[in-house]
Amino acid sequence: MSKKPTLQERVAEQFRHFLIAHDLRQTKERFAILHAAYNLEGIFTIDDLKNLLDILHFPVSTSTLYNTTQLLVQANLLIRHPFSSTIAYFERIGDNKPRNYQICNNCHLITRIRSRELAEALDLYEPRKFAITHRIVYINGLCAKCQRQMERALKVYDMLQEK
Repeated sequence: MSKKPTLQERVAEQFRHFLIAHDLRQTKERFAILHAAYNLEGIFTIDDLKNLLDILHFPVSTSTLYNTTQLLVQANLLIRHPFSSTIAYFERIGDNKPRNYQICNNCHLITRIRSRELAEALDLYEPRKFAITHRIVYINGLCAKCQRQMERALKVYDMLQEK
């Protein structure tokens, strides 16, 4: 009986196949970055990845990090979230977990949505002539704190208008 490969082994093999298919070198830096990315839980930045690699005593240049994360995105092992135009946010996707987020339009707070109803509704979707590799839902709006701040600002504005 053969043992089931771990997530780390599975994604390393997927990355290896991607690099071979695109005639790219299989470097220890690229695999160290993949390993570090899959040891980070949730959303992370290039700085988070660099800090972890430094802790693991495997420093790499920032350009190597950017280039390799781009390769990992192309290999469907990382997703680059569109949360910001100035900071690159990444998350691993090789574990096939659903990713659903609420993003505040005002303060840019990002929270993960854990909703059985949403997951069940998305599971009912059956695309035609399309193979889903991963699923991410972004819902934009205002968080409760920003809603309260706006309500207070409107009250102050109304009070000033009455004078």
